[in-house]
Amino acid sequence: NTDKGDHSTKGIKSFNEITVLGGNVTVKSYDDAVHANSDSALENGQTPLGNVTVSGGNLSLYSNDDGLHADGKLTILSGNVNVLNSYEGAEGQTILISGGNLSIIAKDDGINSTATSGTAITLSGGFVYIYCTGDGIDSNSRTSYEGISFEGCNAVVIANSSGNSAIDTEQGYKYSAGSIVAIMPRGGMTSESTHCSNFSSVGTSETASFTEGSTVSVSGEFNYSFTMPCSISNAYVIILNKNVSIS
Repeated sequence: NTDKGDHSTKGIKSFNEITVLGGNVTVKSYDDAVHANSDSALENGQTPLGNVTVSGGNLSLYSNDDGLHADGKLTILSGNVNVLNSYEGAEGQTILISGGNLSIIAKDDGINSTATSGTAITLSGGFVYIYCTGDGIDSNSRTSYEGISFEGCNAVVIANSSGNSAIDTEQGYKYSAGSIVAIMPRGGMTSESTHCSNFSSVGTSETASFTEGSTVSVSGEFNYSFTMPCSISNAYVIILNKNVSIS
């Protein structure tokens, strides 16, 4: 439906806030699966927040646009969020993931923040899996080394596009804890994935070859196995946490 002025094809939509506390939520929608606006004043005159918060439950989301979209802040505290199909998996002005499990399949960016300053994306806990053909985790913040802050989350990010990066920022990111495995084709924007304030002391990079359907094992402080969703013959692998390796 192209006439969005008359008809909405979003799954769950709010002009202020959406909070998921528990239960099982399944959405299949043409437009965003879960969407909170902040662009129109509420009937009581207050400014809407545009926040989406998930603090429990099981969400299964299929969308031809965004899986989760917050004009304001997108927060995942706990629960299980499975974005089965999307253009962008999770988008917000700012994004905080401190717990739970988030799995994303996206045609463009997996996680995208629209904030242009400050710490735009904070990953402090939980587990994140992303398979996309755009940028894996993308921040538009132009504050030096503040685009993304890795503070304890474990993540596997696969960006299958030579013109994008598994970790993409305007002016760099910072890392203090967690285990991040980022896989992408060599070339294009791969230099963005090492644009970390202390990469030489916390990160490693290597070249590898992956075949679709093969099993990749992550071991060390973070132990996890996953099936490669695609083949990448000349892959660039970034690992944040020198006590973690893949095989």
